[in-house]
Amino acid sequence: MAQTNQSICLTLPKSITKQISTCENSEHYVTNFLQNALPSTDSGSVADELRKSLVLVKHKNKWNKRSRCKGKLLTSRKRMQLGLRKIISKGDLKYTDLLPLHQLWLNYMQQVLGTKFFTNIPKDPTDSNWENVNQHLVKADFHGAKISVVGSKCPTLVGLKGIVIQDTKNTFRICGKDNIVRTIPKDVVIMKIDLTTVCLEFFGKDLSIRPTERTIKKFKCGRIYEL
Repeated sequence: MAQTNQSICLTLPKSITKQISTCENSEHYVTNFLQNALPSTDSGSVADELRKSLVLVKHKNKWNKRSRCKGKLLTSRKRMQLGLRKIISKGDLKYTDLLPLHQLWLNYMQQVLGTKFFTNIPKDPTDSNWENVNQHLVKADFHGAKISVVGSKCPTLVGLKGIVIQDTKNTFRICGKDNIVRTIPKDVVIMKIDLTTVCLEFFGKDLSIRPTERTIKKFKCGRIYEL
């Protein structure tokens, strides 16, 4: 048994080790292997043959690509029929049930604006942070925000207030303290939004765009609208 262990630990003969060589990369290894394996008459043309580009390498294998789902998207009519945009009927939605949503929105806005600007928003347009803060405000999500109408072409809309439960391209749907869901058009109103210690006023036209598109759009400051 001892003799067997000793024979296992012996070094390989030079006739085998002389053919083994270490290479920096796979290309050198293939070249050395072919030069040692091929006859001497063919080993000289190995380097020239490897420089040739293979035609099949230029064509990508289509079977390796994952097939994308080509299913059709739901149309607006189908979404309405399925009730995807439907708000629950009157009486089922209560203002008190939306207060936790409003608190989540305040925490979200504190993360968006930062602790510094959440309680102290710049009021001077010459401030270096003025445009940056305004861009964050316009692009923010308003589901759960407390808003109130302070000016409008339609006098009946002035004074309406509540928590936003749906934000579409042209309207805000809010639930007031009387548990009634109302629809406010954005184009004809000036709104006020409450951020605990700070109140902001803005034109509804600035938000007349889908929330998903509003996050990637570049807005220009200094625009003035006429109601």
